[in-house]
Amino acid sequence: MSYGVNSIQIHKKLRLDKRAGSDNWYARLTLPNGKRLVKTTKTEDVESAKEVALRLYYEVDARIQNKLPATTRKFGDVAKHAIARMETEIREGVGKQAYRDYVQALNKWLIPYFGGTDIAKLDLAAVTAFDAWRTAQSGKVPAQSTINNHNAALNRVLDEAELNGWIVKSLRPTLLNKGVKTESRGSFTVDEYRTIYTALRSYHKQTLNEKSAATRETLRNYVLFLANTGVRHGTEALGLCWRNVEWYERDGERYLAINVDGKTNKRTAIARDRVVDFLWRQAQLNSRISVEDFDALIAAKLDEPVFTTRLGAVATVPNLNRAFNALLDELDLKTGADGRTRTLYSWRHFYATQDLERGVSTHALSRQLGNSTEMIDRHYSKYSPLLNAEVHSGRIKVK
Repeated sequence: MSYGVNSIQIHKKLRLDKRAGSDNWYARLTLPNGKRLVKTTKTEDVESAKEVALRLYYEVDARIQNKLPATTRKFGDVAKHAIARMETEIREGVGKQAYRDYVQALNKWLIPYFGGTDIAKLDLAAVTAFDAWRTAQSGKVPAQSTINNHNAALNRVLDEAELNGWIVKSLRPTLLNKGVKTESRGSFTVDEYRTIYTALRSYHKQTLNEKSAATRETLRNYVLFLANTGVRHGTEALGLCWRNVEWYERDGERYLAINVDGKTNKRTAIARDRVVDFLWRQAQLNSRISVEDFDALIAAKLDEPVFTTRLGAVATVPNLNRAFNALLDELDLKTGADGRTRTLYSWRHFYATQDLERGVSTHALSRQLGNSTEMIDRHYSKYSPLLNAEVHSGRIKVK
C-alpha cells in the first residue's frame, strides 16, 4: 500500500514515506509482531530523515534485545486510558468507590508532574523526585493515607501500561510510603452520644435558612446511622441507595443488612436494630418515595439515594461537616478529653469501641468495618483489655 508520493526503503523492515501534502518524511518500522511503528522525522531533508529513521530502528532493536517493550507511551496518555477504564467500571457498577479518589489524585497530582514522561522511564528515582515535589507543593509531608491513595492511583496507570505492553513487570518501580502517620480521630463517650442525638432533635429549628434546616434534619438521621453501623462517613454512606438496604434472614430471625461499596471492596454490614427507625424517618424526608412502611420500602429496591434532604437535594460532605462541626462547637464537644478533635468520621471509632466493649472479636469487627484484622489490632488492641475488664478479671465468664 502506498502512503505517500514518495517512498525510500532503508532496511527490509524500515522505510521513509512522504505523504501527499506533507513536507516532512515519516519513518515506518515493522515490528517483530507485525505491527508498524510510524514516527515523523520532522524534516524534509532526506539525509537527515534517514538518520532519524535509523536512530529509531536501533533504539527499538536495543529495547527488544533487552526484553523491553518495543514501544512506550507518555504517562499522561496511559493515565487517560486508566481513568477511562475506572470510570467505565464505576458506571457499570463493578468499580470500587475508591476509583473516584484515584482519578482525583491522577488529575491533581500525578498527571501534572509525570504527564510528559515516558511511562517506561518511570523508575524509583522519578518517584522519589515526585515525592519531594509533592511535599514542596503542599507545604508539608503528606499523611500515609494520602500517599497510599496516590500509590494506588499510580499502580492503576502502571497496570494499564503493562496490560498494553508498554512496560514490563520486572521494571515497575517499588512504591514506598514515608508519609506522616495519621493520628487517629477522637471518639465520643456514650454520654456524649446521648447529648448529641438529643440536641439533633431540635437542631433544624435553630436556623431560618431553609437549606441549612434541611441539612440539619438529614444530619440527625445520618449521625445515628453512622454511630450504629460503622459505615464510613462520606463516600460509603452517601453512596448508598435504598436498593443497598435489605433484610437478611437466619434461623427465623431477620437483620438489617447494608450492602456497602467500600473504600477497598464491597461488603455487607449488619446494622443495629434501632437503625430501622432512623432510616424510616429519613425516607419520609424524600417526597419521591411513596410507600406504606419500611418493609415496602425495602421491597421496592429503589435507586433513590438514602441521604437526601426534604428539598430534594442529595446531602453533601461539606454541608454535613459544616452543620455537625457547628453543633459540636455549640455543645463544646469539638475536642475530647484526650485532646483529639472529633468529626463525623469519629462515629466509626465510636462504633468500633462499642463493639469491642461488648466482646466482639477484632476479626468480626474487621469484617463489619471493611478493614484488615491487622489494622483493627493496631488501632484498637490497646483498648480491648480495658473495655473488657469484667471478662479479663473473671467476674464475667465467657461462654
